[in-house]
Amino acid sequence: MTADDWIAHLQLMPHPEGGYFRRTYTAEWSIPTEVLPNRGGARPVATAIYYLLKGSQRSRLHRLKSDELWHFHADSP
Repeated sequence: MTADDWIAHLQLMPHPEGGYFRRTYTAEWSIPTEVLPNRGGARPVATAIYYLLKGSQRSRLHRLKSDELWHFHADSP
């Protein structure tokens, strides 16, 4: 399958940092705003997304506000 096939199949949307994504999970529990100063509001305890970069696309450099786990599917890192 091509990147465009995966984007259509997984119903991915453009991601603000580059590439394409779709959120697949959001935890019921959230961490309240007052516990997370300078984080832009309450945040779910956990989320999961599909994320795809096409060919020579790059993700914009950014500072992480939370831990991230990466899993590679159907290709190499």
